[in-house]
Amino acid sequence: MRHSIPFLSMIAGVLLHVAIFVLPFISNAQFDKKDNISGAISLRSQASILLTGKKDLAFDAIRSNTDLPFVPLSSLEENMGFSHESYWIRFTLENPDRTASEYYLETARPITDIVDLYLVDEDGDVQRQHSGDKIPFSKKTVAHRKSIFDISLEPFQKMEVYIHLKSDGEVVMTPLQLYPKNTFFELTYQEQVFYGFFYGILILACIIYLFFFFALKDSAFIYYGLYVLFIALMQFSLDGFFHQYFTPQGGWLSDRAVLLTAFVSLFFFGKYGDTFLNLKKHSRLLHLSGKALGIGTLAGIAILCVSPALPAFCYPLANGVGILVLVHMIASLVMVKMKKVKVDPYFVIGISFLVLGFVIFILNNFNTIENSFFTNNGAKFGIGLEIIFLSISMSNRIRDLRMENERNQLLALQRAEDMNDIKSSFLSNISHELRTPLNLIMGMATSLQQNKKETDLEEKCKLILSSSKNLLGYIEDILDFTVIEKGTQELKLVSFELPSTLSKVMEAHQKKAEAKNLEFDFSFQGSLPSRIIGDKGKLVQILNHLLDNAIKFTNTGSITVALNCKYKGKSGVVLDFSIEDTGIGISKEKMSTVFESFTKKSFMDKREFSGLGLGLYIVKNYVHLHGGTINITNNAQQGTTCELSLGYEMDDTELVLDQNKEMAATDSLGTRDILLVEDNKMNQTVVKLLFKKWEDINLTIANHGKEALEIMKEQAFDLVLMDLQMPEMDGFETTSRIRSGKASCDPQIPILVVTADSTSKTRKEIFRLGANDLITKPINGALLFSKMKKNIPKKPYVA
Repeated sequence: MRHSIPFLSMIAGVLLHVAIFVLPFISNAQFDKKDNISGAISLRSQASILLTGKKDLAFDAIRSNTDLPFVPLSSLEENMGFSHESYWIRFTLENPDRTASEYYLETARPITDIVDLYLVDEDGDVQRQHSGDKIPFSKKTVAHRKSIFDISLEPFQKMEVYIHLKSDGEVVMTPLQLYPKNTFFELTYQEQVFYGFFYGILILACIIYLFFFFALKDSAFIYYGLYVLFIALMQFSLDGFFHQYFTPQGGWLSDRAVLLTAFVSLFFFGKYGDTFLNLKKHSRLLHLSGKALGIGTLAGIAILCVSPALPAFCYPLANGVGILVLVHMIASLVMVKMKKVKVDPYFVIGISFLVLGFVIFILNNFNTIENSFFTNNGAKFGIGLEIIFLSISMSNRIRDLRMENERNQLLALQRAEDMNDIKSSFLSNISHELRTPLNLIMGMATSLQQNKKETDLEEKCKLILSSSKNLLGYIEDILDFTVIEKGTQELKLVSFELPSTLSKVMEAHQKKAEAKNLEFDFSFQGSLPSRIIGDKGKLVQILNHLLDNAIKFTNTGSITVALNCKYKGKSGVVLDFSIEDTGIGISKEKMSTVFESFTKKSFMDKREFSGLGLGLYIVKNYVHLHGGTINITNNAQQGTTCELSLGYEMDDTELVLDQNKEMAATDSLGTRDILLVEDNKMNQTVVKLLFKKWEDINLTIANHGKEALEIMKEQAFDLVLMDLQMPEMDGFETTSRIRSGKASCDPQIPILVVTADSTSKTRKEIFRLGANDLITKPINGALLFSKMKKNIPKKPYVA
């Protein structure tokens, strides 16, 4: 699925499209700066419209004839439907202010052929402005992709406005929006962000899938890439960018850009669907009907290219063909599903969004639904979401093709994988087989040790026990190795005492070092926290392996262990170990593989030194599991130095130095309402006694989760103390109901879990459900107060 990641950013592009600012209509089309206009002003309610049909009346004729049947523009829809006729619109503008005002007037769609504006002042002087995509872009009065005009009103000036519209058969729209100049520029900048994302992502998708076509030789990619390209060009034309940048002089291609790109995109869309669904194999009838639609789109392209003038029926024809292509795609999906053929679900979702977007777009073109921002841009939203899901679908196709191409290689690799499985199974089985005789040996050795009739019997027993412990260590290494190989290792996070744990490890290895006449020195800098939260077993394993290696490969000299304890933030601690020995060191050629499994200094090492060669491999994996670091280097003269860094969280009890210490006068939560959810009466009494010390805190008790939810319906609380194991409804379910909004209370209320179960599994579950914090029983009063103070939001200051 990783190939679909680039296309997920399209979501951001779609969401960045902002709506046009719209303010309520202002009566009499008068504009007062005191109104602080910040958005568009609709003039439709003040305008009237005249349909002249195919007659191309001059402006003077329109102005001089007062008997022309103008009708209120507000009585008609903004969308006039497909039309190749002429329209005249008129209205009056007046500036009642003492200062001049400047506006931009939006009058029609960007692809309207002719849009002319006539401004008549009180003296009868006429100012003419021109727009539309029938004229060169440079001759537009306002150089903008839309049909925009510049209007300036002097103080108390009144003007009569006439607008002439004429289309070649495309949909005619009459938005008639007046923008203050600063608002118009802000709107333009917002639109540029949206269009930049929209067109950029479409072109990027086209390039990527053309690349996949040349790499994989699958025709579905070329059809999809070309479809995306031409659908982008169609939208580019509809938005007026094609005329602005590709055909600024107007002409033949500018007139036909929308229709040509629409027909070509429909052609490639049909080919893509036919290839992706493999209709030739699954439905011969749909395959042939798809070919017929393809021929129809090619015929539409031919008509556009051959005809000297653009036929008026081409725009409705293109929309009709688009509907047929979408219906054909839906029928193909239904037919393929009926035949129990597996279809990628993302393909179905993508086509569904495309169909929805284009249905809205086409219905809007036929003027069957109300015109709005969403209906005007329905195709863009549909295309955007379609590209996202079809791209995911195509990435799945890439995966399937790659798997098919690699099938022969997988067959060759199967033997190697079988050997790995055999190795893991062998190691697991031998470890279990050896445990039974090992337990027998250790049991008999212990029994013999207690019988001291023979003088050397105790020494023999010690040897047996020592060998047994070594063998047990090897078995533990094998089991750890198999767990790591399967990828099922995890940290068991519990609270444990750090100083005593380190002391036991160091004392055990000091005895081993002294048995070899080696010096062993352990020192640390900084104060050690008494308790930390982590995996005690894995920390001990890491240190045991590293110290065992240091002692094993050192015949003379010393082992020096240094610990530097550094605190991070309020509850974090980092343990930096340095283990230095004066042993044989590591050769350069073996340094790169020192952390790999089943490797040693050389095969001859196994004769001189015991072990399976798994220790450092296990250490490396457990250090990574902690998110720590480890590095082994040779010393300048002799031996090696291992630098180990592991991070932990301190147990919260470390943060409260003295639970019997009196709280300072400033340590107050204010007047607070706390709900205790606890079924055990003794625990309820303990909490009550603690709360008597805090006079401002009101405590309410619920005996189980169900009762707590009923109480919370009637009363609001600042924090909930939640037990986990309770009748009726336990703390897990209660917390889940509160956080999911199913309870009649604030779903964000702080929840502090109070439990005797501090296992790693429980911690993960309560925090997954949304609990804020946890405190273990027996309850430490100072710690409880500290956690409540940490989690209860501060009350706002009231003067």
